[in-house]
Formats: sequence, C-alpha cells, structure tokens
Amino acid sequence: MEKQPLNTEVSEDDLAKIFESLDAMNKKLNQTAIDIFTNETNSKLLSKPSHFTFSIVHRAIELNKGFQTLAHANNWITAINLIRLQADNCMRLFALSLVRDRLDFYNRIQNGEHIRNIKDAEGNKMTDQYLSTKLNDLYPGFRLLYENTSGLIHFSNEHMKINTDRIDDGDEFMMYIRLAETTEFSISKKVDYAFNMFIVSKELHSLLNGYKLSMIDLMKRFDNE
Repeated sequence: MEKQPLNTEVSEDDLAKIFESLDAMNKKLNQTAIDIFTNETNSKLLSKPSHFTFSIVHRAIELNKGFQTLAHANNWITAINLIRLQADNCMRLFALSLVRDRLDFYNRIQNGEHIRNIKDAEGNKMTDQYLSTKLNDLYPGFRLLYENTSGLIHFSNEHMKINTDRIDDGDEFMMYIRLAETTEFSISKKVDYAFNMFIVSKELHSLLNGYKLSMIDLMKRFDNE
C-alpha cells in the first residue's frame, strides 16, 4: 500500500491467486500453532505466553477469512480496515519477544493492561509507534503500511478521497460524490489491498515461527536442568 504507481498489468486471476495464498497462509498459521502446542504438551508443559500467541493466531485467521468474505461481497471499504488489524497482530506478537519476563507480560495483558503502557527489556514503552518502527527494521515497509492503514481505520481524508471522484478541466473541476452506493475499486487497487493483507500475514507467520523456535530452545534448557 505504498504511495507509488499501482501495477496496472494485473487481472482478476491475480486477485484469485492472492486469495489462494491467503488460504494457504491460514493453514500455515494454524499448523505452526499446532506445532507449538504439540512441542509443549510433549514436554508436559503448556505456557501462558503460548495462550497469548494462540489467541493472536485465531484472530489472524479470522481476519483473513473476513477480508475475503468482504472482498467477495464487494465491500472493500470495510475489508481494507482489516489490514490494519492484521498489522496490530504483528505488533502485539512482536511485543512478546521484546520483554524480559513473558509470564509477567501475559499476566498484565490478561488483567486488562494496555501494551502501550508496558516497557520492553530496554525500558521503552511499547506504543504502536515504537513497535511499528522496530518492526520496520525487520520488515522494511511495515511502518508505511501501518501509517497508511491507520488513516483508513479512523475516519479521515482517505475516506473522503474514496467517496469522491474529481475531474479536472483546466482551472475548473467537477466532483462526483457517492451517496449510499457501492464503491467500485479498480482491479489494480483490489490486488494491491489483497497483496498487502497477504504480506502482513506472512510477516506474522515469520514472527510466530520465531516464537516457536524460542520455545523449543527454552524447553531444551528446561529438560536439561
């Protein structure tokens, strides 16, 4: 969703392929969560931080399903809000990797404390701005996607742009405003939105794999004690 010319060499077939990739990503997210659960239960362990992780995975899969349902219903204005929510999943899971005490983090979240008020191991409050900036170091472009989609989830000039067609004619222009009708997006925009949903879901899966590997390492050390 970067501010650059959209690829016009795309078609409905490209959109269908992205949806297939989203379905495949849901299966990967689910399987990785199952792997984490299996690894822990085989060691007679089920950690509370993993409960936090499983909850994020459940939400992520539902968001991907909801995105496709809304897109198929041609309700793209609502669908694109879910990209920001998926980015939120990435930031929340990433926050778990930044704290010194994961169990304390879990307990504080379970008790209703906001992550933005919790500090990481370096003493920084984990606000959305901080987390999205840190994530941008891992996944270049994440910060821009976060900023662009934040302008969609809260009512802003982005919605006014979506709802208005402007036709310039020299020094004059005409504006066409939509009232109670479905907004038609170009296939280029649809592919762009869907691709960004896939990319942020892929980044979430990468973070989930990181958690899985960290838990495997932790359990090895636990078994050797």
